[in-house]
Amino acid sequence: MMLIAYFLGAFAFIGGIGLTISSAWLITMASMQPPILTLSVAIVLVRFFGIFRSIARYSERLVSHKAVFSRLTALRVSIYSKLSQSSIAIAKSFNSGTAVKSIVDDVERAQEYQLRIKLPHSSAAISLVAGALLAYWVRPESLVFTLPICALLLAIFPALIKRSSQPIARDIEKSENSYTQLLEGSIHGVTEAAIYGYLHENIKRTKALEVAIRAKEARLLQASWRFSALTNLLIALSVVGFAWLAMSLTQKQSLPAVQVTMLIFIPLVIFEAITAWYPNLFGSGKLLMSQQSVDALIGAPREEQVGADLDSPITQITATNITVAWGDEFMEPTSFDVQKGELLVIRGRSGSGKSTLVMGLLGLLPYKGGLAFDGRAADSYSDFKARIVGTVQRSHIFNTSLRENLRIANQNVTDAEIISVLTLLELDQLLHELAQGLDTLIGDFGRIISGGEAKRLSVARVLLAEADVYIFDEPTEHLDEQLAQRIEKGITRRLADKITIVVTHSGWESIDKTLTMKR
Repeated sequence: MMLIAYFLGAFAFIGGIGLTISSAWLITMASMQPPILTLSVAIVLVRFFGIFRSIARYSERLVSHKAVFSRLTALRVSIYSKLSQSSIAIAKSFNSGTAVKSIVDDVERAQEYQLRIKLPHSSAAISLVAGALLAYWVRPESLVFTLPICALLLAIFPALIKRSSQPIARDIEKSENSYTQLLEGSIHGVTEAAIYGYLHENIKRTKALEVAIRAKEARLLQASWRFSALTNLLIALSVVGFAWLAMSLTQKQSLPAVQVTMLIFIPLVIFEAITAWYPNLFGSGKLLMSQQSVDALIGAPREEQVGADLDSPITQITATNITVAWGDEFMEPTSFDVQKGELLVIRGRSGSGKSTLVMGLLGLLPYKGGLAFDGRAADSYSDFKARIVGTVQRSHIFNTSLRENLRIANQNVTDAEIISVLTLLELDQLLHELAQGLDTLIGDFGRIISGGEAKRLSVARVLLAEADVYIFDEPTEHLDEQLAQRIEKGITRRLADKITIVVTHSGWESIDKTLTMKR
Protein backbone atom coordinates (compact mmCIF):
# COMPACT_ATOMS: atom_id res chain seq x y z
CA MET A 1 0.00 0.00 0.00
CA MET A 2 2.90 2.36 0.69
CA LEU A 3 4.14 1.75 -2.87
CA ILE A 4 0.82 3.10 -4.14
CA ALA A 5 1.25 6.10 -1.84
CA TYR A 6 4.72 6.75 -3.30
CA PHE A 7 3.28 7.03 -6.81
CA LEU A 8 0.25 9.04 -5.69
CA GLY A 9 2.56 11.52 -3.97
CA ALA A 10 4.65 11.74 -7.13
CA PHE A 11 1.52 12.19 -9.25
CA ALA A 12 0.49 15.13 -7.06
CA PHE A 13 3.82 16.85 -7.76
CA ILE A 14 3.63 15.90 -11.44
CA GLY A 15 0.13 17.38 -11.50
CA GLY A 16 1.60 20.60 -10.10
CA ILE A 17 4.23 20.61 -12.83
CA GLY A 18 1.57 20.02 -15.49
CA LEU A 19 -0.67 22.73 -14.03
CA THR A 20 2.10 25.35 -14.06
CA ILE A 21 3.41 24.45 -17.52
CA SER A 22 -0.05 24.27 -19.10
CA SER A 23 -0.96 27.60 -17.46
CA ALA A 24 2.19 29.16 -18.90
CA TRP A 25 1.30 27.67 -22.27
CA LEU A 26 -2.23 29.10 -22.04
CA ILE A 27 -1.03 32.58 -21.05
CA THR A 28 1.60 32.65 -23.79
CA MET A 29 -0.83 31.48 -26.45
CA ALA A 30 -3.53 33.88 -25.25
CA SER A 31 -1.14 36.82 -25.57
CA MET A 32 -1.08 36.16 -29.33
CA GLN A 33 -4.89 36.51 -29.47
CA PRO A 34 -5.56 33.36 -31.50
CA PRO A 35 -9.05 31.90 -32.14
CA ILE A 36 -10.62 30.53 -28.98
CA LEU A 37 -10.53 26.99 -30.35
CA THR A 38 -6.73 27.21 -30.45
CA LEU A 39 -6.72 27.73 -26.68
CA SER A 40 -9.18 24.95 -25.91
CA VAL A 41 -6.48 22.28 -25.49
CA ALA A 42 -4.51 24.43 -23.04
CA ILE A 43 -7.70 25.30 -21.13
CA VAL A 44 -8.64 21.64 -20.80
CA LEU A 45 -5.10 20.75 -19.66
CA VAL A 46 -5.14 23.45 -16.97
CA ARG A 47 -8.43 22.12 -15.62
CA PHE A 48 -7.26 18.51 -15.90
CA PHE A 49 -3.98 19.02 -14.06
CA GLY A 50 -5.65 21.15 -11.38
CA ILE A 51 -8.20 18.43 -10.62
CA PHE A 52 -5.63 15.65 -11.08
CA ARG A 53 -3.27 17.24 -8.56
CA SER A 54 -5.99 17.62 -5.94
CA ILE A 55 -7.23 14.06 -6.36
CA ALA A 56 -3.69 12.63 -6.28
CA ARG A 57 -2.76 14.60 -3.14
CA TYR A 58 -5.97 13.68 -1.33
CA SER A 59 -5.64 10.01 -2.33
CA GLU A 60 -1.99 9.97 -1.25
CA ARG A 61 -2.95 11.29 2.18
CA LEU A 62 -5.67 8.66 2.57
CA VAL A 63 -3.57 5.74 1.36
CA SER A 64 -0.33 6.67 3.14
CA HIS A 65 -1.95 7.44 6.49
CA LYS A 66 -4.10 4.33 6.34
CA ALA A 67 -1.01 2.24 5.63
CA VAL A 68 0.99 3.91 8.39
CA PHE A 69 -1.79 3.69 10.97
CA SER A 70 -2.33 0.02 10.10
CA ARG A 71 1.37 -0.62 10.57
CA LEU A 72 1.33 1.43 13.77
CA THR A 73 -1.51 -0.66 15.18
CA ALA A 74 0.18 -3.90 14.15
CA LEU A 75 3.45 -2.74 15.68
CA ARG A 76 1.82 -1.78 18.97
CA VAL A 77 -0.02 -5.10 19.13
CA SER A 78 3.23 -6.92 18.39
CA ILE A 79 5.11 -5.05 21.13
CA TYR A 80 2.30 -5.52 23.65
CA SER A 81 2.08 -9.21 22.80
CA LYS A 82 5.83 -9.58 23.23
CA LEU A 83 5.88 -7.76 26.57
CA SER A 84 2.83 -9.60 27.90
CA GLN A 85 4.46 -12.94 27.10
CA SER A 86 7.78 -11.98 28.67
CA SER A 87 8.81 -11.86 32.30
CA ILE A 88 9.02 -8.49 33.99
CA ALA A 89 12.79 -8.97 34.10
CA ILE A 90 12.88 -7.57 30.56
CA ALA A 91 12.57 -4.16 32.24
CA LYS A 92 16.19 -4.45 33.36
CA SER A 93 17.26 -3.82 29.75
CA PHE A 94 15.86 -0.29 29.96
CA ASN A 95 14.52 1.85 32.79
CA SER A 96 10.94 3.06 33.02
CA GLY A 97 11.54 6.30 31.14
CA THR A 98 13.11 4.66 28.11
CA ALA A 99 10.56 1.84 28.23
CA VAL A 100 7.68 4.28 27.90
CA LYS A 101 9.57 6.13 25.17
CA SER A 102 10.16 2.92 23.19
CA ILE A 103 6.56 1.78 23.49
CA VAL A 104 4.93 5.16 22.83
CA ASP A 105 7.20 7.81 21.34
CA ASP A 106 9.59 5.65 19.32
CA VAL A 107 6.79 3.57 17.81
CA GLU A 108 5.09 6.70 16.49
CA ARG A 109 8.35 8.21 15.27
CA ALA A 110 9.28 5.00 13.48
CA GLN A 111 6.09 5.37 11.44
CA GLU A 112 6.80 9.06 10.91
CA TYR A 113 9.99 7.94 9.17
CA GLN A 114 7.78 6.31 6.55
CA LEU A 115 5.67 9.46 6.13
CA ARG A 116 8.32 12.18 6.50
CA ILE A 117 11.38 10.59 4.87
CA LYS A 118 10.68 7.55 2.69
CA LEU A 119 7.44 8.80 1.11
CA PRO A 120 8.77 12.28 0.19
CA HIS A 121 12.04 10.74 -1.03
CA SER A 122 10.30 8.31 -3.37
CA SER A 123 7.82 10.92 -4.57
CA ALA A 124 10.63 13.43 -5.16
CA ALA A 125 12.65 10.92 -7.18
CA ILE A 126 9.71 9.99 -9.41
CA SER A 127 8.49 13.56 -9.95
CA LEU A 128 11.98 14.98 -10.55
CA VAL A 129 12.70 12.31 -13.16
CA ALA A 130 9.32 13.09 -14.77
CA GLY A 131 10.21 16.78 -14.80
CA ALA A 132 13.59 16.03 -16.38
CA LEU A 133 11.89 13.94 -19.07
CA LEU A 134 9.46 16.79 -19.74
CA ALA A 135 12.39 19.18 -20.13
CA TYR A 136 14.05 16.69 -22.50
CA TRP A 137 10.84 16.54 -24.56
CA VAL A 138 10.80 20.33 -24.80
CA ARG A 139 14.51 20.59 -25.66
CA PRO A 140 17.00 17.67 -25.50
CA GLU A 141 19.77 20.16 -24.65
CA SER A 142 18.19 20.60 -21.20
CA LEU A 143 19.82 17.32 -20.09
CA VAL A 144 23.03 19.32 -19.65
CA PHE A 145 21.38 20.88 -16.58
CA THR A 146 18.82 18.31 -15.41
CA LEU A 147 21.15 15.29 -15.21
CA PRO A 148 23.77 16.79 -12.84
CA ILE A 149 21.09 18.61 -10.81
CA CYS A 150 19.08 15.40 -10.34
CA ALA A 151 22.23 13.54 -9.30
CA LEU A 152 23.11 16.23 -6.77
CA LEU A 153 19.62 16.62 -5.30
CA LEU A 154 18.60 12.95 -5.22
CA ALA A 155 21.87 11.26 -4.26
CA ILE A 156 24.86 13.43 -3.37
CA PHE A 157 23.21 16.12 -1.23
CA PRO A 158 21.06 13.63 0.78
CA ALA A 159 24.16 11.53 1.50
CA LEU A 160 26.06 14.61 2.69
CA ILE A 161 23.09 15.79 4.77
CA LYS A 162 22.78 12.40 6.46
CA ARG A 163 26.51 12.28 7.10
CA SER A 164 26.61 15.69 8.78
CA SER A 165 23.15 15.97 10.34
CA GLN A 166 22.24 12.48 11.51
CA PRO A 167 25.03 12.15 14.13
CA ILE A 168 24.03 15.51 15.62
CA ALA A 169 20.33 14.59 15.59
CA ARG A 170 21.09 11.24 17.26
CA ASP A 171 23.18 13.01 19.90
CA ILE A 172 20.33 15.44 20.55
CA GLU A 173 17.92 12.52 20.91
CA LYS A 174 20.17 10.84 23.48
CA SER A 175 20.53 14.09 25.40
CA GLU A 176 16.75 14.59 25.37
CA ASN A 177 16.31 11.08 26.77
CA SER A 178 18.78 11.89 29.55
CA TYR A 179 16.97 15.16 30.16
CA THR A 180 13.64 13.35 30.44
CA GLN A 181 15.04 10.87 32.95
CA LEU A 182 16.70 13.64 34.97
CA LEU A 183 13.50 15.69 34.97
CA GLU A 184 11.43 12.65 35.95
CA GLY A 185 13.76 11.88 38.85
CA SER A 186 13.76 15.50 39.98
CA ILE A 187 9.96 15.72 39.94
CA HIS A 188 9.47 12.50 41.90
CA GLY A 189 12.06 13.55 44.48
CA VAL A 190 11.21 17.24 44.65
CA THR A 191 9.78 17.05 48.19
CA GLU A 192 12.86 15.36 49.66
CA ALA A 193 15.12 17.69 47.66
CA ALA A 194 13.37 20.73 49.13
CA ILE A 195 13.53 19.30 52.67
CA TYR A 196 17.23 18.46 52.58
CA GLY A 197 18.33 21.49 50.60
CA TYR A 198 19.63 20.02 47.36
CA LEU A 199 16.78 21.16 45.11
CA HIS A 200 19.05 23.82 43.60
CA GLU A 201 21.54 21.10 42.64
CA ASN A 202 18.82 19.25 40.70
CA ILE A 203 17.82 22.48 38.96
CA LYS A 204 21.47 23.23 38.20
CA ARG A 205 22.00 19.83 36.53
CA THR A 206 18.79 20.25 34.55
CA LYS A 207 19.78 23.70 33.30
CA ALA A 208 23.25 22.47 32.35
CA LEU A 209 21.71 19.74 30.22
CA GLU A 210 19.32 22.27 28.65
CA VAL A 211 22.29 24.44 27.65
CA ALA A 212 24.04 21.41 26.13
CA ILE A 213 20.93 20.47 24.13
CA ARG A 214 20.55 24.05 22.85
CA ALA A 215 24.19 24.04 21.71
CA LYS A 216 23.68 20.79 19.80
CA GLU A 217 20.48 22.11 18.24
CA ALA A 218 22.38 25.22 17.13
CA ARG A 219 24.93 22.97 15.39
CA LEU A 220 22.10 21.11 13.65
CA LEU A 221 20.54 24.39 12.55
CA GLN A 222 23.87 25.55 11.15
CA ALA A 223 24.23 22.34 9.14
CA SER A 224 20.63 22.69 7.96
CA TRP A 225 21.22 26.31 6.96
CA ARG A 226 24.33 25.43 4.94
CA PHE A 227 22.64 22.68 2.95
CA SER A 228 19.43 24.69 2.54
CA ALA A 229 21.49 27.55 1.12
CA LEU A 230 23.32 25.19 -1.25
CA THR A 231 20.03 23.64 -2.37
CA ASN A 232 18.41 27.02 -3.02
CA LEU A 233 21.53 28.18 -4.83
CA LEU A 234 21.47 25.08 -7.04
CA ILE A 235 17.78 25.57 -7.86
CA ALA A 236 18.43 29.25 -8.62
CA LEU A 237 21.33 28.29 -10.89
CA SER A 238 19.07 25.86 -12.72
CA VAL A 239 16.58 28.68 -13.37
CA VAL A 240 19.40 30.86 -14.68
CA GLY A 241 20.76 27.94 -16.71
CA PHE A 242 17.44 27.21 -18.38
CA ALA A 243 16.95 30.92 -19.10
CA TRP A 244 20.42 31.04 -20.66
CA LEU A 245 19.61 27.92 -22.70
CA ALA A 246 16.40 29.50 -24.00
CA MET A 247 18.23 32.72 -24.86
CA SER A 248 21.11 30.98 -26.64
CA LEU A 249 18.76 28.75 -28.64
CA THR A 250 16.67 31.78 -29.62
CA GLN A 251 19.76 33.51 -30.93
CA LYS A 252 20.68 30.50 -33.07
CA GLN A 253 17.22 29.61 -34.35
CA SER A 254 13.63 30.70 -34.21
CA LEU A 255 12.01 29.12 -31.14
CA PRO A 256 8.23 29.16 -30.60
CA ALA A 257 7.28 31.50 -27.76
CA VAL A 258 5.51 28.63 -25.99
CA GLN A 259 8.73 26.60 -25.95
CA VAL A 260 10.69 29.49 -24.47
CA THR A 261 8.04 29.91 -21.77
CA MET A 262 8.13 26.22 -20.90
CA LEU A 263 11.93 26.29 -20.60
CA ILE A 264 11.65 29.21 -18.18
CA PHE A 265 8.90 27.67 -16.05
CA ILE A 266 10.15 24.06 -15.85
CA PRO A 267 12.97 24.73 -13.31
CA LEU A 268 10.55 26.80 -11.24
CA VAL A 269 8.24 23.84 -10.57
CA ILE A 270 10.08 20.52 -10.88
CA PHE A 271 11.89 20.99 -7.54
CA GLU A 272 8.75 21.38 -5.41
CA ALA A 273 9.11 17.80 -4.11
CA ILE A 274 12.71 18.50 -3.05
CA THR A 275 11.63 21.46 -0.93
CA ALA A 276 9.02 19.22 0.75
CA TRP A 277 11.50 16.41 1.44
CA TYR A 278 14.68 18.16 2.57
CA PRO A 279 13.44 19.87 5.79
CA ASN A 280 12.55 16.47 7.28
CA LEU A 281 15.86 15.01 6.13
CA PHE A 282 17.80 17.24 8.51
CA GLY A 283 16.10 15.66 11.55
CA SER A 284 16.04 12.12 10.20
CA GLY A 285 18.63 10.99 12.76
CA LYS A 286 15.98 11.06 15.48
CA LEU A 287 13.53 9.09 13.37
CA LEU A 288 16.15 6.49 12.45
CA MET A 289 17.13 6.14 16.10
CA SER A 290 13.49 5.54 17.01
CA GLN A 291 13.21 2.92 14.27
CA GLN A 292 16.30 1.13 15.60
CA SER A 293 14.93 1.27 19.16
CA VAL A 294 11.67 -0.33 18.06
CA ASP A 295 13.53 -2.94 16.00
CA ALA A 296 15.62 -3.84 19.05
CA LEU A 297 12.50 -4.23 21.19
CA ILE A 298 10.77 -6.36 18.58
CA GLY A 299 13.92 -8.38 17.95
CA ALA A 300 14.44 -9.36 21.60
CA PRO A 301 14.17 -13.14 22.11
CA ARG A 302 10.59 -14.20 22.72
CA GLU A 303 9.82 -16.41 25.69
CA GLU A 304 8.08 -19.44 24.31
CA GLN A 305 4.72 -20.28 25.86
CA VAL A 306 4.45 -24.05 25.91
CA GLY A 307 2.40 -26.55 27.84
CA ALA A 308 -1.14 -27.67 28.40
CA ASP A 309 -4.10 -25.68 29.68
CA LEU A 310 -5.31 -26.11 33.24
CA ASP A 311 -8.59 -28.00 33.05
CA SER A 312 -9.48 -27.82 36.75
CA PRO A 313 -8.98 -25.38 39.66
CA ILE A 314 -5.60 -25.34 41.41
CA THR A 315 -5.98 -27.06 44.78
CA GLN A 316 -2.33 -27.40 45.83
CA ILE A 317 0.93 -25.52 45.32
CA THR A 318 4.22 -27.23 46.13
CA ALA A 319 7.55 -25.40 45.95
CA THR A 320 10.81 -27.31 46.29
CA ASN A 321 14.09 -25.42 46.68
CA ILE A 322 12.73 -22.56 44.61
CA THR A 323 14.71 -19.35 43.99
CA VAL A 324 13.60 -16.23 42.13
CA ALA A 325 15.77 -13.28 41.10
CA TRP A 326 15.75 -10.16 38.95
CA GLY A 327 19.35 -10.76 37.97
CA ASP A 328 21.98 -11.93 40.44
CA GLU A 329 20.64 -14.64 42.72
CA PHE A 330 20.41 -13.81 46.41
CA MET A 331 17.55 -15.94 47.80
CA GLU A 332 18.06 -19.02 49.88
CA PRO A 333 16.30 -22.01 48.26
CA THR A 334 12.77 -22.11 49.69
CA SER A 335 10.25 -24.94 50.00
CA PHE A 336 6.60 -24.94 51.04
CA ASP A 337 3.29 -26.66 50.45
CA VAL A 338 -0.13 -25.03 50.63
CA GLN A 339 -3.53 -26.45 49.75
CA LYS A 340 -7.01 -25.19 48.98
CA GLY A 341 -8.61 -23.59 52.04
CA GLU A 342 -5.25 -22.89 53.70
CA LEU A 343 -3.53 -19.61 54.48
CA LEU A 344 0.25 -19.46 54.13
CA VAL A 345 2.00 -16.47 55.70
CA ILE A 346 5.52 -15.66 54.49
CA ARG A 347 7.70 -13.77 56.95
CA GLY A 348 11.33 -12.75 57.03
CA ARG A 349 13.58 -9.78 57.45
CA SER A 350 13.72 -7.06 54.80
CA GLY A 351 15.72 -8.05 51.75
CA SER A 352 15.22 -11.78 52.21
CA GLY A 353 13.31 -12.04 48.91
CA LYS A 354 9.69 -12.24 50.02
CA SER A 355 8.38 -9.83 47.38
CA THR A 356 10.65 -11.35 44.75
CA LEU A 357 9.20 -14.78 45.54
CA VAL A 358 5.72 -13.32 45.04
CA MET A 359 6.74 -12.05 41.60
CA GLY A 360 7.90 -15.56 40.73
CA LEU A 361 4.67 -17.16 41.93
CA LEU A 362 2.68 -14.64 39.89
CA GLY A 363 4.67 -15.67 36.81
CA LEU A 364 6.28 -12.24 36.46
CA LEU A 365 9.86 -13.42 37.07
CA PRO A 366 11.63 -16.64 36.09
CA TYR A 367 12.38 -19.14 38.84
CA LYS A 368 14.71 -22.04 39.49
CA GLY A 369 13.85 -25.16 41.41
CA GLY A 370 10.57 -26.99 41.61
CA LEU A 371 7.12 -25.39 41.46
CA ALA A 372 4.13 -27.68 41.00
CA PHE A 373 0.36 -27.27 40.84
CA ASP A 374 -1.56 -30.35 41.96
CA GLY A 375 1.58 -32.44 41.58
CA ARG A 376 2.39 -31.29 38.04
CA ALA A 377 5.25 -28.90 37.19
CA ALA A 378 4.08 -25.30 36.73
CA ASP A 379 6.08 -24.90 33.52
CA SER A 380 4.04 -27.68 31.93
CA TYR A 381 1.03 -25.34 31.94
CA SER A 382 0.67 -22.42 29.55
CA ASP A 383 -2.14 -20.56 31.32
CA PHE A 384 -1.41 -20.81 35.04
CA LYS A 385 -0.90 -17.01 35.28
CA ALA A 386 -4.64 -16.56 34.69
CA ARG A 387 -5.39 -18.69 37.78
CA ILE A 388 -3.17 -16.69 40.16
CA VAL A 389 -3.73 -13.06 41.16
CA GLY A 390 -2.03 -10.84 43.67
CA THR A 391 -0.75 -7.48 44.77
CA VAL A 392 2.82 -6.37 44.31
CA GLN A 393 4.93 -4.31 46.68
CA ARG A 394 4.20 -1.06 44.87
CA SER A 395 0.76 -1.20 43.32
CA HIS A 396 -0.19 1.47 40.82
CA ILE A 397 -3.28 3.67 40.92
CA PHE A 398 -4.24 4.55 37.35
CA ASN A 399 -5.43 8.00 36.32
CA THR A 400 -9.02 6.97 35.77
CA SER A 401 -12.21 6.49 37.77
CA LEU A 402 -12.39 4.46 40.96
CA ARG A 403 -14.63 1.96 39.18
CA GLU A 404 -12.21 1.43 36.27
CA ASN A 405 -9.28 1.10 38.67
CA LEU A 406 -11.07 -1.86 40.26
CA ARG A 407 -12.56 -3.37 37.09
CA ILE A 408 -9.04 -4.00 35.81
CA ALA A 409 -9.18 -7.25 37.77
CA ASN A 410 -12.57 -8.34 36.44
CA GLN A 411 -14.38 -6.58 33.61
CA ASN A 412 -17.66 -8.33 34.47
CA VAL A 413 -17.82 -7.20 38.09
CA THR A 414 -20.94 -5.25 39.11
CA ASP A 415 -21.12 -2.03 41.11
CA ALA A 416 -22.77 -3.98 43.93
CA GLU A 417 -19.81 -6.36 44.11
CA ILE A 418 -17.38 -3.45 44.07
CA ILE A 419 -19.21 -1.74 46.94
CA SER A 420 -19.30 -5.02 48.88
CA VAL A 421 -15.51 -5.42 48.66
CA LEU A 422 -14.93 -1.75 49.48
CA THR A 423 -17.10 -2.20 52.56
CA LEU A 424 -15.13 -5.30 53.60
CA LEU A 425 -11.93 -3.23 53.39
CA GLU A 426 -13.64 -0.33 55.22
CA LEU A 427 -13.35 1.96 52.22
CA ASP A 428 -17.09 2.68 52.18
CA GLN A 429 -16.43 5.94 54.04
CA LEU A 430 -14.05 6.98 51.24
CA LEU A 431 -16.76 6.14 48.71
CA HIS A 432 -19.26 8.34 50.55
CA GLU A 433 -16.77 11.23 50.56
CA LEU A 434 -16.37 11.10 46.79
CA ALA A 435 -18.77 13.51 45.09
CA GLN A 436 -19.16 11.29 42.03
CA GLY A 437 -18.92 7.97 43.82
CA LEU A 438 -17.38 5.22 41.71
CA ASP A 439 -17.07 7.64 38.78
CA THR A 440 -14.67 9.90 40.69
CA LEU A 441 -11.27 10.27 39.04
CA ILE A 442 -8.37 9.20 41.23
CA GLY A 443 -4.62 9.00 40.76
CA ASP A 444 -2.04 11.68 40.00
CA PHE A 445 -4.53 13.83 38.07
CA GLY A 446 -7.58 13.13 40.21
CA ARG A 447 -8.55 12.81 43.85
CA ILE A 448 -5.43 12.24 45.96
CA ILE A 449 -5.38 8.80 47.62
CA SER A 450 -3.48 8.17 50.87
CA GLY A 451 -0.96 5.35 51.19
CA GLY A 452 -3.34 3.21 53.23
CA GLU A 453 -6.23 3.81 50.82
CA ALA A 454 -4.06 2.97 47.81
CA LYS A 455 -2.92 -0.26 49.44
CA ARG A 456 -6.50 -1.30 50.21
CA LEU A 457 -7.62 -0.45 46.66
CA SER A 458 -4.94 -2.79 45.32
CA VAL A 459 -6.23 -5.48 47.70
CA ALA A 460 -9.78 -4.81 46.45
CA ARG A 461 -8.64 -5.49 42.89
CA VAL A 462 -7.37 -8.90 43.93
CA LEU A 463 -10.53 -9.77 45.85
CA LEU A 464 -12.68 -8.87 42.83
CA ALA A 465 -10.71 -11.15 40.52
CA GLU A 466 -11.79 -14.70 39.74
CA ALA A 467 -8.86 -17.00 40.52
CA ASP A 468 -7.75 -20.10 42.43
CA VAL A 469 -4.76 -18.58 44.21
CA TYR A 470 -4.67 -15.17 45.90
CA ILE A 471 -1.34 -13.60 46.90
CA PHE A 472 -1.01 -10.43 48.98
CA ASP A 473 2.23 -8.50 49.54
CA GLU A 474 1.92 -6.47 52.76
CA PRO A 475 -1.86 -5.99 52.39
CA THR A 476 -2.27 -4.16 55.71
CA GLU A 477 0.73 -1.86 55.35
CA HIS A 478 0.11 1.78 56.43
CA LEU A 479 -2.90 0.71 58.54
CA ASP A 480 -3.41 0.99 62.29
CA GLU A 481 -3.38 -2.28 64.22
CA GLN A 482 -7.13 -2.56 64.88
CA LEU A 483 -8.10 -1.78 61.27
CA ALA A 484 -5.47 -4.22 60.03
CA GLN A 485 -6.90 -7.00 62.22
CA ARG A 486 -10.45 -6.40 60.96
CA ILE A 487 -9.30 -6.50 57.34
CA GLU A 488 -7.27 -9.67 57.97
CA LYS A 489 -10.40 -11.40 59.26
CA GLY A 490 -12.49 -10.14 56.32
CA ILE A 491 -9.99 -11.40 53.74
CA THR A 492 -9.67 -14.75 55.50
CA ARG A 493 -13.46 -15.25 55.52
CA ARG A 494 -13.88 -14.25 51.88
CA LEU A 495 -11.12 -16.57 50.67
CA ALA A 496 -11.84 -19.49 53.00
CA ASP A 497 -12.11 -21.96 50.10
CA LYS A 498 -9.12 -20.63 48.14
CA ILE A 499 -5.35 -20.87 48.39
CA THR A 500 -4.19 -17.68 50.11
CA ILE A 501 -0.59 -16.52 50.48
CA VAL A 502 0.28 -13.40 52.48
CA VAL A 503 3.66 -11.66 52.77
CA THR A 504 3.91 -9.60 55.93
CA HIS A 505 6.13 -8.44 58.78
CA SER A 506 3.38 -8.28 61.38
CA GLY A 507 -0.12 -9.45 62.19
CA TRP A 508 -1.89 -12.46 60.64
CA GLU A 509 -1.70 -14.65 63.73
CA SER A 510 -4.66 -16.94 62.88
CA ILE A 511 -2.97 -18.88 60.13
CA ASP A 512 -2.52 -22.42 58.88
CA LYS A 513 1.14 -22.34 57.85
CA THR A 514 4.14 -20.02 58.16
CA LEU A 515 7.20 -19.75 55.94
CA THR A 516 10.18 -17.81 57.29
CA MET A 517 12.62 -16.71 54.61
CA LYS A 518 16.32 -16.05 55.11
CA ARG A 519 18.98 -14.47 52.99
